[in-house]
Amino acid sequence: MTAPEGSNGTVLVADDDALVRGVLRMALTRAGYAVVEARDAVEALAAAMAHDPALVVLDINMPGGTVHETLGSLRERCPTLPVLVLSGESHPPADLATENSDFARKPIELDDLLTRIHRLLPPTTTSP
Repeated sequence: MTAPEGSNGTVLVADDDALVRGVLRMALTRAGYAVVEARDAVEALAAAMAHDPALVVLDINMPGGTVHETLGSLRERCPTLPVLVLSGESHPPADLATENSDFARKPIELDDLLTRIHRLLPPTTTSP
């Protein structure tokens, strides 16, 4: 799926909590992103393959696979795919830190979410 014309790109939101997915979807849609949702690791990997997102927001604890397995599979397919990992824990596991990833604690302020996403996504270039 290509992002709709005029959108900032597609973001995959992978979280097993429907309420969290809904809040993130609303915030991202208002900010101009197309949003694809997944409720477990298996759906997240399938959605990443089908929709080629610009960024993934990934819950650290989801059914269907560990965050390490899911992140590893995402990185195999697209090594530079930016990923924002969300968790109820206050500190990220040490091995999640890479140059194109970030970690935030839930609940996340929506302004903080958008700031982190803007920092992870490469700037878009427009033709004159």
